[in-house]
Amino acid sequence: MSEPAEPAKQPEVKKPIGEFVQKTAEEVRREPVKSLVWAFFIGIFLTVFPVGRMVRLAVGVVVALIRPILLVLGLVKLCEEIETRRKE
Repeated sequence: MSEPAEPAKQPEVKKPIGEFVQKTAEEVRREPVKSLVWAFFIGIFLTVFPVGRMVRLAVGVVVALIRPILLVLGLVKLCEEIETRRKE
């Protein structure tokens, strides 16, 4: 009889993510009904609340405010530089 082939090794994943996936898999095996209920309600939440739109809105606001903020920071630095040169 031939020896059984070794099972394929899973690719190494970064530690925190790998540990999270492993703990989640153990929890699902231990309490499958509870996990199914959580998945159902999270799915309903993501369907009802427009999470994607909220994220898009937040990114749009940040992008819209970057230029004015950089302008103000540049003016502050310019004022600081002028002050230090006047003191010299």
